[in-house]
Amino acid sequence: MGWLLMPIEGNFLKIEAASFAYEETLGDVLSNVSWSIATGAVHCLVGRSGCGKTTLLKLAAGLLRPTSGSVQMLGSDVHKPAQEVGFVFQSPSLLEWQTVLNNVLLPISLHRRIKRSDQMAAEELLQFVGLADYAKRYPRQLSGGQQSRVALARALITKPDGLLMDEPFASLDAITREELQDELLQLAALRQTTILFVTHDIDEAVYLADKVAVMNSGRIVLSTDVSLPRPRHREQRYSPKFNSTCLNLRKALTIQ
Repeated sequence: MGWLLMPIEGNFLKIEAASFAYEETLGDVLSNVSWSIATGAVHCLVGRSGCGKTTLLKLAAGLLRPTSGSVQMLGSDVHKPAQEVGFVFQSPSLLEWQTVLNNVLLPISLHRRIKRSDQMAAEELLQFVGLADYAKRYPRQLSGGQQSRVALARALITKPDGLLMDEPFASLDAITREELQDELLQLAALRQTTILFVTHDIDEAVYLADKVAVMNSGRIVLSTDVSLPRPRHREQRYSPKFNSTCLNLRKALTIQ
C-alpha cells in the first residue's frame, strides 16, 4: 500500500517553559520544558522510567496542569481532556462485561445515545484493526494484542485530531508489537492523525516517528528529526541510518 504520512503545517501541541511538581515530591518532576508537536506528524518521547514522560503526556492531555508555564493544543490553553484527542494507555482497560463493539463505542455512549452511523463506524474500525469477526466477543476471549487493537479502535471512534499514547505496546510480544506499529502508521497516514507516543524503546521510537525527543530527569535534552523515508518498512530497522539515529538517542539518554 502506497500510503504516506505528510505533516500538515502548524503546531498541534505547544508547551512553553512548563514545570510540574506533585505535592508529595520535594522537587519538580518536570522542569522548564518547552516542546512543540507538528500537526499531522508522529512524535515519540523516550526516556528512562521515572524521568517524567507520563507526567508530560498527562499535561498534554489536560489530566494535570503545570505549576508554571503553559500548554496549548490547536492554539487554545489546555485545561481539561478534549474530545479532539484520543487516549491509549499501556493497559487496554476494556470493560469486561461489555462486548468488543460496545467497548469501541464507549466514548460516544458516555455522552449520547448510539446511532446506527456510530455502530457502522465502530464496525469499520474493527475491520481495519483485523477484528471484524470479534465484535460480539468479550475482552476475556481476546489475546493481549487483540485487546490493544480494541483500545486503539476505541480511541479513534470519536475521529480525534490527535492520539496520546503511553507505552501501549510495551507488554506485548515482539511480533505482535511490530504488527501494531505498522497498523498505527498506516492508520495515522490514512486519517492524518497527529500522534504523541511515549515509549522507553528507542528502536520503536525511531521506527514510528517523524521526530523523537529524549527526556532525562524532567527535561528534554534532545529533539531530533528521523530522516527515514515513508512509508516505513521493517527492513529499515537494519539500515545504517536507523542504527546511527538509535545510537545518538542512546547517547542522549546518558546525559545527566
